[in-house]
Amino acid sequence: MKKLLIVDDADKYAKPLTDHYSKEGWVCERAYTAGEGWEMYQKSKTEDGNSTYDMIISDITMETQTSGLWFIRRVHKDGYRGIKIIATTGFDVKGVMAFSKYILPWFAGISFMIPKVPLVQRGEVVLVPCCC
Repeated sequence: MKKLLIVDDADKYAKPLTDHYSKEGWVCERAYTAGEGWEMYQKSKTEDGNSTYDMIISDITMETQTSGLWFIRRVHKDGYRGIKIIATTGFDVKGVMAFSKYILPWFAGISFMIPKVPLVQRGEVVLVPCCC
């Protein structure tokens, strides 16, 4: 069974993600802050240093305007081998995704972006692939 860590302080975004991935057979765990996400990630590590999470989805704005972004970069720099995804309302601003799909893989090894408007309005998880 695959394991997912969702790091988001807002229930209206985390719940549709949890519902979607739970239906697909994922075991979903949730952190409400980037700090809590880091603690959960650290605790998930096995003796060989790898995390038991197969995927991590993080919001960007939580404790600070960019705490989620710095959290996911820290996970990336720590050598995390799973899939990293950013889900943020910022992607709903015209042009932000077009720019971010080039920067996020370089900055934090992000594979996909999730815009939040379809998530809230229809409960739809739209995975937009990054480049590179």
